[in-house]
Amino acid sequence: MTTDRHALRAVVDSPGFRGLMAVRLSGQLSDGLFQAALFSAVFFNPERATSAGEAAAAFATLLLPYSVVGPFAGVFLDRWRRQRVLVSANLVRAGVIVVFATALALQGPTAPLVVALALVVVSVNRFILAGLSAALPHVVEARRLVTANSVSTTLGAGAAAVGGTLALGLRALFGDDSAGASRTALVAAAVYVGSGLLARRLGP
Repeated sequence: MTTDRHALRAVVDSPGFRGLMAVRLSGQLSDGLFQAALFSAVFFNPERATSAGEAAAAFATLLLPYSVVGPFAGVFLDRWRRQRVLVSANLVRAGVIVVFATALALQGPTAPLVVALALVVVSVNRFILAGLSAALPHVVEARRLVTANSVSTTLGAGAAAVGGTLALGLRALFGDDSAGASRTALVAAAVYVGSGLLARRLGP
């Protein structure tokens, strides 16, 4: 137990690890906000009823990129600087969400454009998570990688859960229709911008 605490403290004391964690936590907080906004617009929208096909499309939007993009993420990360990926990907998905939110408010959650944009956002998210994992060996000693990975993964999942909970409060404030979901998504976009700015503070 003492050894575990020592390893955890050594990981947390690393400035590089703390910088990566700031990017991960803010990014996954935004993930929770965005995904909750999308799901609430599809399943809990008083303006419309969700069909079985639309429900399947919503789940595919969130899960498909992990199967399609995942195998290729490492190939691109080997060619691109991790820090540049973290900055650019966060800013790109913030911009895509702005367009997504506009289309969501005007066309509804199951419009082809809305679904396509949501796929782009979740696909970019796959690059971000892969980039964060690939950067860990550059900021943590090799013998601490297991501890660092477990801590970052656990806290990241917690941040996503907090984002989902926050989205519920925002929906109560903004409304439970498509317009309310689009405003919640815009909050996620703002946090993504903040995550990109945090990534700019990391070294190459």
